[in-house]
Amino acid sequence: MDDSQASSTNRDYTIAELSALVTSGRLRLPQFQRSFRWDAQDVLNLFDSILRGYPFGSLLLWQREAGADDLRIGALEVQAGARQDALWVVDGQQRITSLVNAVDPRGMADPRFALGYSLRAKKVVLLNRNEGSSVIPLPDLFDFARALEWLRNNPDVSNAAENIQEVAARLNRLSIPAIIMEEANEGTLREIFDRINSRGKRLNPAEIFDAIHGGPDRGLTTSGIATHVNEQTRFGRLDDTVVVQALLVRRHPDITRDLHNEFSPSRRNVSAFPEENKEEAYKETERALVSAIRFLQQVAGVPHITFLPFRFQLLVLTRFFALFPKPHDRNLELICRWFWRTSVGAETLGISGSQRDLRYMAKLIAPGKESSSVQRLIKAAKLTMKPESDFTNLLDLTTFRTDRANSKVVLAALWNKHPVDVRTNSAMTPDQLADQLENDSTPQAVTIKLAPDSAESAGFAANRLISFVDRQEFIERASAETNLDSLLLDEKMLSALQENRHEDFLRMRSGVLRRYLNDFLDARTAYGQEDRPPLEDFIFDDGDPDGGPGAPA
Repeated sequence: MDDSQASSTNRDYTIAELSALVTSGRLRLPQFQRSFRWDAQDVLNLFDSILRGYPFGSLLLWQREAGADDLRIGALEVQAGARQDALWVVDGQQRITSLVNAVDPRGMADPRFALGYSLRAKKVVLLNRNEGSSVIPLPDLFDFARALEWLRNNPDVSNAAENIQEVAARLNRLSIPAIIMEEANEGTLREIFDRINSRGKRLNPAEIFDAIHGGPDRGLTTSGIATHVNEQTRFGRLDDTVVVQALLVRRHPDITRDLHNEFSPSRRNVSAFPEENKEEAYKETERALVSAIRFLQQVAGVPHITFLPFRFQLLVLTRFFALFPKPHDRNLELICRWFWRTSVGAETLGISGSQRDLRYMAKLIAPGKESSSVQRLIKAAKLTMKPESDFTNLLDLTTFRTDRANSKVVLAALWNKHPVDVRTNSAMTPDQLADQLENDSTPQAVTIKLAPDSAESAGFAANRLISFVDRQEFIERASAETNLDSLLLDEKMLSALQENRHEDFLRMRSGVLRRYLNDFLDARTAYGQEDRPPLEDFIFDDGDPDGGPGAPA
């Protein structure tokens, strides 16, 4: 058992004292802490508990030195100087952030902290309610001078002065217990943080991993990796959970393992990178993710994460590029085939995007065996019956939804037609696409319906098109001078749209879309071609390309 020890003292804080700690820069948030996750209702519930006299827990703070830093706590921005007596929040971030922002006028800029006290209902409410002068904002209630000023400006509720005074006194008298750890190392604090994280909203795997293993550098967090990767690729910001899965899968195929002991000696023994430390693991995960995304964008033809059929594909590719940073051109070609075969043949192959799919595919990639790993992936994506003439039989083109894998296959194929923006008649760029889809989890914002919902086949894939303008503007701007072919349109289809002959339009475009998808998927999956490894493998033995003795267990 770890014999780490810590000493502590107890003290109580008022809200005013906590606010002073924040504005003075003495209160700090460790890098392993999660971001603020509460919404307005959570903040409202906290103040309701306070006014009802309900307990809401104690704080856990860690006293140690801190360097100068620009802090953001909720809506409050603080330029903090270096100090020896900084108090780092180990437990209580959500409560402290809520308390100090809700009673500070600056906090009201964030709707999560815009609360007031309803004199009519005699409770804390959200300020977006239309209750007129019967609601006093919490910052005015909390500060006596501001309360008097509010009463002068609202003479119709002057008879409520006593009620206001009573509630203000309760807020100002509130005593918030805190434990201050004075002698503890960072490892001990991480352990404490992990043990008490079950309070309030539970941490997700990424937050737990950062709490246990992350470093003081902002790049040594899953959120930091997600930000850096998006800055380099414009692929869209990865969910923090996807990042921690990437970090785990590059080291070992089973991502369901216990996070706590990831860098213990026993875990190192089974890792693909037994010698790396935590900092190296974070940095190399970022590198592998960037390589995998560059492959998707430049080789596979997937411009943005919202166009990616399955997230597990990115994670498998991350493991591959982590183990083989500079793969052979032939293996890149084969990996591209694997990607498109798993995308278009998912239903037939039994692929749903589950952790089981990830574990199975990732396990096929063995350290030091590049070509045999690729061959095993190719085998895993082999259909028992390859499509003879119509790849679209593998896709459901009668139901299009932007969150479905089949529909994302269609969109990725359409993107590879280099569609033009009808406003400029120039091909849309990946950067423009990223701008349009910023903070979006699906490609809905750039996917329009050409025929209205009233059309019988309006839900078909043939009715969809990648566009930066809405349907009405598209129809108004599109003309014979537009590069219609890049949009899988022609003048006849455009005329049918403009004349409201929607079924005629959908019939014509369905035929064009099917032919294009067949040609595109035939080329990308290359089912009728040999999947042999690089020629060099037959000269320089790179292990058994067919998955013989060198294959992973």
